[in-house]
Amino acid sequence: MKPALGYRFDFHDRSIAFSGDTTPPEAVAQLAKGADVLVHEAMYVPAGEANIRGQVAKGRSVSVDAFMAHMKADHTSVEDVGRIAQEVGVKTLVMSHLTPALESITDDTWRAPAAKHFEGEIVIGHDLMVL
Repeated sequence: MKPALGYRFDFHDRSIAFSGDTTPPEAVAQLAKGADVLVHEAMYVPAGEANIRGQVAKGRSVSVDAFMAHMKADHTSVEDVGRIAQEVGVKTLVMSHLTPALESITDDTWRAPAAKHFEGEIVIGHDLMVL
């Protein structure tokens, strides 16, 4: 997604980096390097594919392949979010702006693919959550 903005806030006792809607570019890694917390959008690909196939089955005229190509071009898979967090050395990963936003996907389901690659704390962000 262009533009995809990211932010980093450095305080006297901690630093927090935020990704925008993005694939895993080097810029996110540079922004988050050594931060205490990385807040990163995440896409759970299996549920995204199942969701769009369900929409097609209901008669929605959309190409599954084209839609998923768009989603993969503008979002970061949960696995890659875990890899990024591990690579940049953050202590806590907060996954937010979850795609697809389905209540049927449990926090453990979101967490597991990232945990394969990230050894720190993983938090699944929800609206109005305070950390």
